[in-house]
Amino acid sequence: MGAVRILLPVPRTLARAHVGLGGPLLGAALLRCLTPGLFLVWQRPPERLLAWSEEAVAVYRTLHEGPRRRSGDGLALALVLYANALYAAGRYEEALAASDESRAVVGARMSPTQSAYALRVRTLLLTETGRLDEALTVARQCVAAYRVTEPRGREKSLGSYADALRIQAWVLDRMGRVHESVNLYMECAELLRALPMWRVLLRAGRVKVRMLCEVTGGLRALGRFEEAVSAGNDALWWSTGMNPSYYPDLVWLHAQLFTDLAWCYAATGDLRRARDSADQAVAKCRTLVEQDAVTGLPRLVLALESRTALYGRSPVPSADPLPSAAVPPQVEQPGPQQLADLQELSELCARLAVTDPVVYEPRLAQTLDELAFCHGLLGADRQAVEAADRSVALLRRAADRDPRGYEPELARTLANLVIRRSRAEMREDAVAPAREALAITRRLAETDESLPPFLTVQRLELLAWSLRRTGDDTQALACYAEAETLQHELMAAEPEHSEGRVTAVLTGYADTLRATADAHLAAGRFDDAAAALRRLLALDGRTDLPEVRAACLGAFADAHDMAANEIRGAWQAATTDPFPSIDDSGGAG
Repeated sequence: MGAVRILLPVPRTLARAHVGLGGPLLGAALLRCLTPGLFLVWQRPPERLLAWSEEAVAVYRTLHEGPRRRSGDGLALALVLYANALYAAGRYEEALAASDESRAVVGARMSPTQSAYALRVRTLLLTETGRLDEALTVARQCVAAYRVTEPRGREKSLGSYADALRIQAWVLDRMGRVHESVNLYMECAELLRALPMWRVLLRAGRVKVRMLCEVTGGLRALGRFEEAVSAGNDALWWSTGMNPSYYPDLVWLHAQLFTDLAWCYAATGDLRRARDSADQAVAKCRTLVEQDAVTGLPRLVLALESRTALYGRSPVPSADPLPSAAVPPQVEQPGPQQLADLQELSELCARLAVTDPVVYEPRLAQTLDELAFCHGLLGADRQAVEAADRSVALLRRAADRDPRGYEPELARTLANLVIRRSRAEMREDAVAPAREALAITRRLAETDESLPPFLTVQRLELLAWSLRRTGDDTQALACYAEAETLQHELMAAEPEHSEGRVTAVLTGYADTLRATADAHLAAGRFDDAAAALRRLLALDGRTDLPEVRAACLGAFADAHDMAANEIRGAWQAATTDPFPSIDDSGGAG
């Protein structure tokens, strides 16, 4: 091929002088350059492939449209190679048009391998343009075509049966049919494993590396993390020595691979390797962005998401954190790197959301929620509120587009906003999002059986807490009473429900009753104080929690100290029973 490429000016000159004589020679030379021979050690630059294929199409179109209408075979093949070059350049719609034109060439008779290659290129283009059902049909035709043909000579560079299987698996993965996809990848791996080493190195190396990178992602999606790590390490071994200058897609494959490995190592408990992989993924993606920002920025978003999660807490907490709870000991304080990554990630998502809000507004909302969490840990409460407000606004838009998909996340983020505002002493402003989070959760609980039933209890507790901080103890007590009833119903139906949630609800309930009784005593409302004390005593009677007993003892001790005679009278007027006393054993009598 090197000699042909060097001598291309000769047939070009002949074609200019007389296309009828020099045209076929030039066309054949260009097709020879576009279909390399034995040693597939490098991939030609897309710009050169595009220039050669454009020239070949122009030559064969001129010949085919002449009076003798010859060279239909050459025009059909040149159009397929042109479509492949356009695909490599990311110009998918133009490439699909070239593929359509190739299929429509009258009288074209390509060889079986060339026909299979045309199906291969068309599968890739249909997939990239979102026509996945058509792509799968063509992919199956492509696999069948390669299964019955044995490429010879230069046609060995036009794909293989193993590569066709890999492409069909890739289409299935894009369709969300991950199990089928992984099974096909495994079949492809068996075919490649049976090849002699020299054939893999000379011809199938790129196919094997791509297959291993792609199956790593599929295994990760299935939760088969150990297998994914093994496949990913094999991909790195096989790609050792490959020069990115000769393989332009190698950096892209490694960016995807290191991102998948980061999550897989984290899932297997190897946090050091997980963070190393995340660092390498970010570095590879930055290189991609320098080469092509359009394709590189989405990959950088995925890599940064993995690194921010691995250097901090999980981006999506499993439950609403309670405002009064201390930071769990396993949560690391955010460092400068994590904050910088979150800030960069939010800026990238905001930039991409301008043109693709459906995908990137929810991602931006999640990043801002994580950023708010980090600001909260560092005591920057106002910044935490600002980030949480933006997160809620973005999720409102996402929930308007897809209520079923994003209302649960909106409710969770609203609950987080309650905490952010409360810690920033915006107590009055914390009640509205708490009510909204509860309302959404109630509505979802009626229609979505997969929703954790304890969420309603948590959101009731959160609303009660926020109401209590505004001095509205009456509504807070109503929330606690409902939360207690719901939690006991859950535990009766499913005994495995956590006792800890009952403890949290009843402790808050008892503390609120004590605070209510004290407030009524201080204001001289002795009948109301006696009513609150009666509810507290009844609560203590139906539970054996020491936290509730302590609140009860404290409330009655306060009543004895603040207005013993008045509260006794109010108690006896309401119940005809004597006012309980505090005995020597520390119990309420």
